[in-house]
Amino acid sequence: MNLQARTKKAIALIAVVLVVAAVGIGAVVWALVDSAEPRLPEITAYGDGNSVTVSPTQHCNVNLEDCVENPITQLSVRAGYPLQLSLPSEISDAPWRLIAVYGDLQTGETFLDGIMVEPGQRSAITVPSDPTLQLLGVEVQLPSAVVDEAGEPIAHAVWAVQTF
Repeated sequence: MNLQARTKKAIALIAVVLVVAAVGIGAVVWALVDSAEPRLPEITAYGDGNSVTVSPTQHCNVNLEDCVENPITQLSVRAGYPLQLSLPSEISDAPWRLIAVYGDLQTGETFLDGIMVEPGQRSAITVPSDPTLQLLGVEVQLPSAVVDEAGEPIAHAVWAVQTF
């Protein structure tokens, strides 16, 4: 099958137009992605049959500057039901701390529990609950370069979930 010279020129012209269009679309997409504001990492929390996306309650740089604040995320979790957290690599690849607050439904007393997690050790965690100790809330914290009077690092980023 021999194509005429005119047909060959038309096919070549169409091919050039398609290549130029593809390069142009690629450049526009690259410019839009490059100029988009970076998104802060988010945690997924699941408990008692519901899930929510948790934005940072506070997020600063490691020197505690340029801070952003958001409201605490609400997720009702009945006493005795666990809370599951899934963390993105921006959090799990760093050292992070989990603080859980429990309330005794009989006495009204509150209790704190917490763990420090090494970088890359966990990207998900289940926070247990007990029928007599209601899980009131949790915080996931990323330590900063700034320390308090006791020498403990102050969190530069906090994701908080109120569960009661």
